[in-house]
Amino acid sequence: MAQERFKTRGGFILASVGAAVGLGDSLRFPGLCAKYGGGTFLLIYMIALALIGIPVLNAEIALGRKFRGGSPKCMAKLNKRAEPLGWASCFNSLIVALLYAGILGWIIVMLIKIAPLCSSATSMTRAETSGYFFTEVLGDKFSPLVFACIIAAWCIMFTFLRGGAGSLSRTARYTVIIPVVLLTFFAGRGLLYSNSGEALYALFVPDLSALGNAELWLNAVGQVFFSLSVLVGIMPAYGAYLPEGTNVFGDSLIIAFSDFFISVLSSVVLFTTLYGCGLQGEISQSGIVTAFMVYPAAITQVFGAGNVVANSVVGILFYASLGMMAAQSSVSMVEAAAAPLSEKFNLDKKKVVAVICLAGAAVCVVFASPVAAAALDIADHFANYFNILILGVAECALLGAYAKKIKLAGEINLYSRRLKIAEKPLIFSLKYLSPAALSCLAVWGIIHLIFAEHGLYAGYPLWAQAAFGWLVSLIVFSSGFIICGVRRGKKRRLVPLKMNKR
Repeated sequence: MAQERFKTRGGFILASVGAAVGLGDSLRFPGLCAKYGGGTFLLIYMIALALIGIPVLNAEIALGRKFRGGSPKCMAKLNKRAEPLGWASCFNSLIVALLYAGILGWIIVMLIKIAPLCSSATSMTRAETSGYFFTEVLGDKFSPLVFACIIAAWCIMFTFLRGGAGSLSRTARYTVIIPVVLLTFFAGRGLLYSNSGEALYALFVPDLSALGNAELWLNAVGQVFFSLSVLVGIMPAYGAYLPEGTNVFGDSLIIAFSDFFISVLSSVVLFTTLYGCGLQGEISQSGIVTAFMVYPAAITQVFGAGNVVANSVVGILFYASLGMMAAQSSVSMVEAAAAPLSEKFNLDKKKVVAVICLAGAAVCVVFASPVAAAALDIADHFANYFNILILGVAECALLGAYAKKIKLAGEINLYSRRLKIAEKPLIFSLKYLSPAALSCLAVWGIIHLIFAEHGLYAGYPLWAQAAFGWLVSLIVFSSGFIICGVRRGKKRRLVPLKMNKR
């Protein structure tokens, strides 16, 4: 793993931005803005980004560069007993990659279906247009088309992954830059609507009365961790690929603010488009609802219900940009696990990637079945929320405890000239702020999960929660101990027997 390198600073930045920018930025972030008063959410998000997100991002990248390894190796270097924590982060990334690959397959389906939908929308009700994907495409039976598109998604991901760090940076030139260009175009179209001023007001002007809402603060802090793709093993792996002389602090700031910019740009697109199409009341916190129910209804009206060709072109471009962002995030998550696995067991990395992609494609058959929506919803809630929070508390506490001993601030500032991170605020953020914030999020999430009237338990049967939720968490948290146990057993078998002296 240490032999691989990003060839240029720009390649590292683009790959890291691509890893951070995903469906959470383009779909969930705008939904949270709508739910929590637009500018108020943005304000708190920026505070959390500065105090918590940027320190953790810097720490993970610098740690990967210092020890030239992924999360398992970095955690083991801090404390030998912490290696299972690193493996749990990697396997949680694999679970999230499975979810993103399923969604990428759905996006590919919409690329195929959006033009026919635009053509048929003139004779459909708004409810029929919104429900088109889940009723007509996914349906209540196994869908061969959806499964074929999921297989295509894994083939695309393997193509991105097979060349290692160099391939990740090269593909990021397209999967990051093209979506930003397209989002800018969509934002420009949205601003041409007569009520775009109302949309921008709703997005950017803060409602100060909402500052007392504890749920707002928790969601803003949580979105920082999810948006930056920290605590999931990606950034230590990318840090291990850094070329010598890289300014970690400066590049981390570029990554963090690029991620924030794209999140805001996506919010402008969503708000202006939905306001312009009269769908502002349908902005949802759920990224899945937004992507496959809200946006299809809006796309069929972007240039007027009768302008089928223009609407179809917009729809194809939109889902193409969404697909590129989903693909880049997915391959980052696979990379976070594939690199450490190949290094740990001295395996050919390309073969490891191939096995992961084949196994992933087989598992993702569930996303073409009638239980697809339930599986995605439950697994996402556990893997992308509870698992990350629990792993994050442990990782941040560990980083905070050892930051001074390993001179983490010095590693971050190694090639910085003027702008440097201060050691005391860094340690305070890692040791106290981040674990406290993540612990509050975890407790709030558990209370909401169990006791909320319309929480997860109220919506799905017990077998679904066990299969797609608790089992997922069990696999993640046991993975590290299993891998470490397998490796220790293999080493014991390789120790030569001592011959008795005569």
